[in-house]
Amino acid sequence: MSLIVFLVLVILVPVVYVIWATNTKDAPWVPMEADVVDRVMKIANIGPNDIFYDLGSGDGRLVIAATMRGATAYGVELDRWRAMYSKIWIKVLGLENKAKIINKNLFDVDLSKATIVDTFLLSKTHEALKRKILKVCKVDTKIVAVMFEYKNWKVNKLDNRSPNNPIYLYEIGS
Repeated sequence: MSLIVFLVLVILVPVVYVIWATNTKDAPWVPMEADVVDRVMKIANIGPNDIFYDLGSGDGRLVIAATMRGATAYGVELDRWRAMYSKIWIKVLGLENKAKIINKNLFDVDLSKATIVDTFLLSKTHEALKRKILKVCKVDTKIVAVMFEYKNWKVNKLDNRSPNNPIYLYEIGS
């Protein structure tokens, strides 16, 4: 009997994970590696005067990293379980005063106060998001794109140390 339970779990857990991780409208969730998190923080030059938004924040690791560098950080996550997980980690780390998770669709969030917006989204989502960014973000707002670039935007800085995870930096108005 325990062999059957074991086999069911071995098969069921990966299947449930794949369904959960890919069941999103704008991008599948892929956990960001620590070196990519660090590269995002460096390319955006995140500091205490920044208001950072991570669109599709997943488990909140970028939100936490930005907060650790002094920024006020907001994660926008549509999946309620990942949003809840992020909120728990933020609470455990004592970062509630500087980090917030917003459980909403990224198109429904006000980005007008952002100084940095991070996206690890598919190109098709970028196309729709560009209009919103140009409409509501201030001049000089930094836009960071991991892996998928914004077509027809001037890249201000490119970190391509990893061919699998290029990081693009754009600045509104430049």
